[in-house]
Amino acid sequence: MAGDRVIVVGAGFSGLAAASALAGAGVEVQVLEARDRVGGRTLTRRLPDGGWLDLGAQWIGPTQDRMYALVAAHGLTTFPSPAVGRPTVCWAGRRLDTAPESAGQVFATLDGLAAQVDPAAPWRAARAAEWDRLTLGGWLDATAPDPGTARYVGRLLAGGLLAAGADEVSLLQLLFYLAAGGGTGSLLEMAGGAQQDRIVGGPATLAERMAAALPAGSVRLDHPVEEIAHDGTGVRVRAGGEPHIGAAVVVAVAPALAGRIRYAPPLPALRDGLTQRMPMGSAFKVHARYPEPFWRPDGRSGVATTDAGPVTETVDNSVPGSPTGVLTAFSYGDEARQLRRLPVAARRAALLDALVALHGPAAARPADLVEYDWSADPWTRGCFCGMLTPGSWCDYGPQLRPPVGRVHWAGTETATRWSGYLEGAVAAGERAAAEVIAALG
Repeated sequence: MAGDRVIVVGAGFSGLAAASALAGAGVEVQVLEARDRVGGRTLTRRLPDGGWLDLGAQWIGPTQDRMYALVAAHGLTTFPSPAVGRPTVCWAGRRLDTAPESAGQVFATLDGLAAQVDPAAPWRAARAAEWDRLTLGGWLDATAPDPGTARYVGRLLAGGLLAAGADEVSLLQLLFYLAAGGGTGSLLEMAGGAQQDRIVGGPATLAERMAAALPAGSVRLDHPVEEIAHDGTGVRVRAGGEPHIGAAVVVAVAPALAGRIRYAPPLPALRDGLTQRMPMGSAFKVHARYPEPFWRPDGRSGVATTDAGPVTETVDNSVPGSPTGVLTAFSYGDEARQLRRLPVAARRAALLDALVALHGPAAARPADLVEYDWSADPWTRGCFCGMLTPGSWCDYGPQLRPPVGRVHWAGTETATRWSGYLEGAVAAGERAAAEVIAALG
């Protein structure tokens, strides 16, 4: 297969996984990346004290076997996310150690519905059309035992999992996500869940090593793809003002970004419609760095959730070997957009007020407050991932993975297990590579 060159669009984890699988099969690969770096939606900022901040995707957990294998294969290690101590739940103006039982009952009901959804084909569920039209917010209003439970669960699930408001996502979109990630417990927990472990040095270090392991010259940075022409003989990809010719192309970017590329001939109407109906989530992530993790002597874990305010949740994001304490706060949907509209000083004040409400007066005095807005990143335009809008799964979902001629699709949004996570990105890249290898024979 050495004579069959394959172009990979995007050097995030999905694109790098596809390129690695293709190169391992003897296929010549050319990875074209718009940014000046690899890693996609991961970004690690190194600190002078030897620590680091993960500004993008950062966690891996049980059953994410491909990520753990890649970490080991590239000489890296993991460490458990710090979560020792009691969490904080702010509910109806009270500070609790756990969420009321009513929230757990709603989680259990949703897990039961998710068990009826095949993540490889959510549109085939018996009630798919009904669930696709219904927003999560509408379902919660009708199902949760009280408005406070509906508000808390909506913020935690639509926000914490999909970076959106409960009225912005369909019930089917959430059920797909739960089915792909093993349910609410698996997706929400630290120890034993999706947030269990972090990579020493940050996931961007792993991406850099994956890229370095490819044949020399395989990755071209600062090469945004402008056009993909394809026919029965091959593909011609124009990027950075240069043509790149191959036998096939793997587009390993989010559907919203894939839709900004010109295709000749144009994509089929339903596939093009998919890209218009799968916007990126809206999240705002900020790291508050303190001289020490002040919450630990009080027996608190730093993990907090709340039913009101601009911040939905926080975690302890401190790293081993550094005396610094890091609280990382997340804001989603409308709250994230409201923060973006504020001047820097006003946004900082709102965030500190929210941290104080969750963690007490000591949270008002961070040494540094570091934010990164993925919605403003021109080659990402949001996070955590793309999601189909209400009413779109049944009509457009079937177009998510099938190739269009010699154009193949990767990216975490196309994964059927751990969609939205680094694990899903890697699995999707390897699945697309296998499709190409089979097609090339």
